Amino acid sequence: MGHDPEKTPTNTTAMTGTTLVGTDTDTGTTPAEDDALGPLPSEVRQRRKKKWYADADKDPRSAKERRRAREARLAEKIGSLLTRQRYLMQLCRVMMKCGAPTHRLEEYMQMSAFALRVHGQFLYIPGCMIISFDDPLTRTAEVKLVRIIQGCNLGRLGEVHNCYKNVLHGKLSAEEALPVLDDILTRQSKWRTPWMMVLIAGLISVAVGPWAFGARPIDMPIIFVLGLLMGFMQYILAPRSALYSNVMEVSIAMLVSFLARAFGSIRHNGEYLFCFPAMTQSAIALILPGYSVLCSSLELQSHQITAGSIRLVYTIIYSLFLGYGVTVGLTIYGLMDDHASEQTTCSAESQLIYGNTYIQHFVFVTIYVAFAGIVSQARLRQLPFMCTLGVSGYVANYFATTYLSSQMASIIGSFTIGLLANLYSRVWHGHAAAVIVPGMWTLVSSGLASSGSIVAGLQYAKAVKEGTANASANSMVESLLSLGVSMVQTALGITVGLFLSALVVYPGGKRQGGLFNL
Repeated sequence: MGHDPEKTPTNTTAMTGTTLVGTDTDTGTTPAEDDALGPLPSEVRQRRKKKWYADADKDPRSAKERRRAREARLAEKIGSLLTRQRYLMQLCRVMMKCGAPTHRLEEYMQMSAFALRVHGQFLYIPGCMIISFDDPLTRTAEVKLVRIIQGCNLGRLGEVHNCYKNVLHGKLSAEEALPVLDDILTRQSKWRTPWMMVLIAGLISVAVGPWAFGARPIDMPIIFVLGLLMGFMQYILAPRSALYSNVMEVSIAMLVSFLARAFGSIRHNGEYLFCFPAMTQSAIALILPGYSVLCSSLELQSHQITAGSIRLVYTIIYSLFLGYGVTVGLTIYGLMDDHASEQTTCSAESQLIYGNTYIQHFVFVTIYVAFAGIVSQARLRQLPFMCTLGVSGYVANYFATTYLSSQMASIIGSFTIGLLANLYSRVWHGHAAAVIVPGMWTLVSSGLASSGSIVAGLQYAKAVKEGTANASANSMVESLLSLGVSMVQTALGITVGLFLSALVVYPGGKRQGGLFNL
């Protein structure tokens, strides 16, 4: 009654059929149910018992061809992994050679390894990076040591940053980026010859004298000659002799201080013709360790205790070496000349020749920053913004020194430079790490080291001449140690300013590529 025989087979098939599209013919369940419930334990046991040759009859290839295919796939995977590891080592080598921010170097390497899916751990110490590549499958590790002399090439640092970002964002593969890094590392500079660097050393000594040490125009020819002598010893003699390079800084400080006091002792109408403290400090300004102190304080602030401690101790000892060389040079000439100059600073009246204090400071700061960028191998198109940052930071530091302490002035000056550099990076997509370094050299008050050394050296030279050297030895040691403490305090103030500026522009940090900045 009411039964339609034509609809019965269709309904029966819909309810009992097991060959519908989308069902599993082995288990009678749909893939959605299979994914939700998972395989039965019996099926798992059957799969585990299945041997590698069970489907051999279904594969038309022979056993030899299948083995070759497996070996080819394995070789491809291993080759790809080795290429990515080689890229990471080369990236680390180029970053260290070009002067990337040392306190962020481990972060850059860790981000690159994560983007390339390479398990690695990185430990940086000055001049060396220890890399451990881990294999989670075999539970083994391979340790690599990347050791290279720390350099500073601000022009190529921008190219390294571009390559680093392109690999992070997937625009370049590790295999494609390797030739780019090789070219950056091995390319020869067309104009940076040793004799050209000697000339630039003389010019930068002249540029730093007026605003940092109160040098006058009459002192500039002598400063230029002493700067040439310093550049000759640093760029010509030191690379040719490994033994001399170990005592280069001390010998430069001894010779320059001796000659500077000799010229400074020349009298005209009863007055000293030249200002020997300004000549001494200006001539050795290029080898003072101010930037090294800044890097060590940045590393310590970033909780990199190993690298920061090593660099800080080295910098303090290096400053003492320079102070020792200055003291010896001044003492030797003091024994030779009974009427040697004992000036510690240049007279303020003699500096009125500039006509305006702002001309004496701000104009020569601009010239100094330009030459500092050339020494750091910056490109010509980077120099205008380097000069803008350097002058802005120095102006803020100059006026803050009038009302505040030197440490607070360093914070304000470094905050100004860091703020402008971070805005340059975020708004105009420039390379902040490259343009900020020369400006930092104007704030790192490296003159504190040489100024304290001159005061201590004159005291000791006078004591030696009077026969009371033993009594003044303790005061000389205290003076030399105080200059190291002053350098560290100034560097700490600059560090605080840089981190505050980064916090203002990047309050949440930069997660994709890390901050490429000091």
